Amino acid sequence: SSHFWLKTNPVPEFHRAAKRAMWARSSTQVIRPLIGAAGLVPVLHFNNKRGVVFNDGPQKQEEVMMFHIGTNNWQRQGEFAPGSGILHASFHQTFNSMPGVKCYSIYPSKMQTDPVPEPDYDPTFKIFKLNHDIPICESVSPNSSYRWHTMSNTEFAAYRKRLEDEVCVFMDEIEKREGKQFDYIISHHAFTNAMTGAQILERRQKEGNKKLRHFNFVHGTALKMYIKEKEGDPEYPMRFLTVSKEHGVFNGRDKCSGIWVNSRDYIDKFMDCFPTYPRSHAVYSQIGVNQKTFCPKDVTIETDLAKHLRDEDKSKLGGVKRVVTFVGKFADWKRLDAVLYAAAEYEKRHPDVATLIVGSGPQAAIEEYEGLAKKLGLKKTFFLGPKGQPVLAELFTMSEVGMFPSYKEPFGMVFVECFACGCPAIGAKSGGPVEFVKPEQGVLVEEEEDWRSPAGAKRLGSKIAAQVDKALKEDWKSKKGPGCIKFVQDNFSTTAQCSAMLDNMKEWSKK
Repeated sequence: SSHFWLKTNPVPEFHRAAKRAMWARSSTQVIRPLIGAAGLVPVLHFNNKRGVVFNDGPQKQEEVMMFHIGTNNWQRQGEFAPGSGILHASFHQTFNSMPGVKCYSIYPSKMQTDPVPEPDYDPTFKIFKLNHDIPICESVSPNSSYRWHTMSNTEFAAYRKRLEDEVCVFMDEIEKREGKQFDYIISHHAFTNAMTGAQILERRQKEGNKKLRHFNFVHGTALKMYIKEKEGDPEYPMRFLTVSKEHGVFNGRDKCSGIWVNSRDYIDKFMDCFPTYPRSHAVYSQIGVNQKTFCPKDVTIETDLAKHLRDEDKSKLGGVKRVVTFVGKFADWKRLDAVLYAAAEYEKRHPDVATLIVGSGPQAAIEEYEGLAKKLGLKKTFFLGPKGQPVLAELFTMSEVGMFPSYKEPFGMVFVECFACGCPAIGAKSGGPVEFVKPEQGVLVEEEEDWRSPAGAKRLGSKIAAQVDKALKEDWKSKKGPGCIKFVQDNFSTTAQCSAMLDNMKEWSKK
């Protein structure tokens, strides 16, 4: 939580004073830290005073008001979040920390509740309340294995209509309070929310807001679903790509003025699905991470690891001096089985090394992977379950190397989070990580095309184990770790990403 961050990074007195002064202003738009039992991106925003001019001149910056429609929950009130939910939350706070920008959001959740208004605080986000798990495009998320493909057409239409209506009601409330109309709608994922965003655009333009524009942040899983439909995957019968094309949200720029993708190769994949959309308005957006959360922490294996383990595993820490860490949902393409096969090799050669497995999935997947670990006789491999961002930062700080061997990972934010904590990483040579993981930060092993078979998973595991051996022998942690931190500082700023997106939106709105 932000309390953890503040404990390890004391806030200077002038920041405290600014915070007190700002929160005392009832007329000031305050963006509170988003904290819950699990914690979330604790962004410093103490100097973000709406309407305050910090120079001596009388200039008034033009204000931009935007609304984000999220697909996945934020990490809040004890509910863990997938990467797209974490990214949306980071966008929300980062945009709200920028001068002249106000950002509002909605996202779905079955368990979370709306933030509570206070005398000096009007909430900037709300929950799209569900009575079922959050629907997902493919694979699994930390909270759901409920696929859109299991919805009937009636249920799908009702979901979209209710989302459209609730967003419009919230936007009406905000516009009445702010005394101005929204400039931009940003929908997340190139699917349900995109079509809903286009419907809201049409509805509100008819009501008189002619300046409103809609944009989409593609992420990856919706495109992966469309590709599976095109390839004839029996689990994904052709349905939603047809629905999206017939709707027309991406047939041109009338319903969506521009899109961002989080991996360069996803521009081609998007264009394959929606060939009439102008490529000129499909842009790669370099992901940023919150470097207040993801940075080296003052923790050690000896004093701080046990509290994150299951009670039955704490007695097995004897002799453990080093750890390596996997983080990911328990989906086949994350290839946790290959990591466990790797552990079976390097555990024998390095008895002082433990393997930390962070993440979760459907009960069947949990039983499958924990069963494989027992079958392989792994004595120092610990399943920790899902963990919040502050805990991940502690675990990465303790780790010699991260292991994230996903198959065609859309981007690979976990690599960046790992690097930000001074920990190099091992991945696979496919998908987004190919674009940014260099020898200075770790290694990407050669792909194993037959990875779905046990023999192929073992071969991939052997490649990973060989690199773990190398990382331990060459002490990548001390030799590459400091460079990893600087690499993130130089290349993965959330402020830089959101500033570029804002420039795109302003340019794309002109024509």
